[in-house]
Amino acid sequence: MNNFSFYKQSLDTILENSYKDKNEFKNNLSVIMGAMKYSKTLKEFFTLYNDIDLKTIEDRGVGEKYINESISYLRSNKHKLSKIKPILDKVINKRKDLCTVNENTIYDKIDKIVFNNSPKNIEHNIILKNHLVEHINKKPHKKLNKKINPKTLSYVINKKYDEEYGTKLNETQKQILKNTILMKEDVLNKEFSNITKVVVNRINQLLEESKDENLCARLVETKNKVRGLEPTKKTYIQVRGLLEDLN
Repeated sequence: MNNFSFYKQSLDTILENSYKDKNEFKNNLSVIMGAMKYSKTLKEFFTLYNDIDLKTIEDRGVGEKYINESISYLRSNKHKLSKIKPILDKVINKRKDLCTVNENTIYDKIDKIVFNNSPKNIEHNIILKNHLVEHINKKPHKKLNKKINPKTLSYVINKKYDEEYGTKLNETQKQILKNTILMKEDVLNKEFSNITKVVVNRINQLLEESKDENLCARLVETKNKVRGLEPTKKTYIQVRGLLEDLN
């Protein structure tokens, strides 16, 4: 089983290496955000690894507390990654040509502290923690970089995730999302066509049963919106959710 550094760098470079192709990048971003919506733990690990690498805290005492709290949180939640790792493996295997896993000393140190925290490693982990404290205590070098940075993309993903997926999912919605993330385009198109037909038929049934003019007007408006949707993973999940609300 790979430690989290492998997954973090793989996701970063999938985005970085597909950035020039707008459609491919958009699709990859959607898949990764979908995985984060499915697993809160993935998002939290993604965020903390990114923050420890990029954050600057000039007060050493505060920096030390930040590292200790972050490591403690990662250690106590690492077992939850087992649920999302099979999905990440499939996402990464389908995009091997876009993945580049280079040495990242900060990610590697976090991995060692979090995943190798046995009694025999206590002294070594203390040394690694001090290295992390020194890292975030350094003042950042101002540097103009015109190349898109995968770490910047990582930060954008976290912000975009919060904007789009601010609410919690129930278990049914999580299962729908899990299945949708891994759908191929032809399967998605077929499933989207099927689900929209079911929704439209359900709306027509409700129109026949309802005598409320305001409700009927809203149902007709909803039906027209559904018919106008393009098949994407996001719209598929939305239509599936709508069907749940209508039943």
